Amino acid sequence: MRAVIIGAGIAGLAVARGLRLLGWETEIYEQASELKPLGAGLSLSANALRALRTLGLYEAVVAEAQPIHRLDLLDDKGQVLQSTDFQRFSQLYGHLSMAVLHRGDLHKALLSELPRSVIRTDMECVDARQVGENIALRFANGEIVESELVLACDGIHSAVRRALFPQSREHFARYTCWRAIAPGFPQGMDPTRLTESWGAGKRIGLAAIPGERISTGLLAVARITGTTPSWLRPSCRSAGDVFRISPASPGGP
Repeated sequence: MRAVIIGAGIAGLAVARGLRLLGWETEIYEQASELKPLGAGLSLSANALRALRTLGLYEAVVAEAQPIHRLDLLDDKGQVLQSTDFQRFSQLYGHLSMAVLHRGDLHKALLSELPRSVIRTDMECVDARQVGENIALRFANGEIVESELVLACDGIHSAVRRALFPQSREHFARYTCWRAIAPGFPQGMDPTRLTESWGAGKRIGLAAIPGERISTGLLAVARITGTTPSWLRPSCRSAGDVFRISPASPGGP
């Protein structure tokens, strides 16, 4: 059995690994000319970590990650609204229940269990159509590939989804977010503690990101006005503009 996967991101690489464990042949087509460690920090909850264990990737990912023992939800003054003890859940599940790492390190771990020969770069999928029981994919270079199973992991602007489901539309939730990484940790920060502050329609998260260069990951989410989805509109505002971030104190971000 053979599957074609469009996109060599987190989803594409993970599904390729899973299918190969089931005995499928896989081919991955990626529009970028090379695979780079892009992105910022991300968190992995218990369900994702359990899935990585099933894929045989748990140890490789955890080796690059920062274990999180506690999640604190704070108000805009740094006072704790709710606290979750992830160490207790880790004991219950038999593996970490929360970890954070750089997206590039997760991508690297997924790549480590796939032969590079199954990934073709510079292959931008521009169209898809049904041909009998197969799907025919057309690429920007004119090449056409057919497969009985196609998995579209090519993101929000998916050409496969647009071609096969032309009536589908993205739903704009009127929220936008910024992700960033700053070198080092704020004074007094506990790297095993993940915090998220809420207030005035905005949220900001702070986490320690391990790796070659120790850093702090920032996630800022805010409601926005207007009718144009944020992924279609350039923005020059920074997370600092939205939250007016001040240096962290031991009690909160």
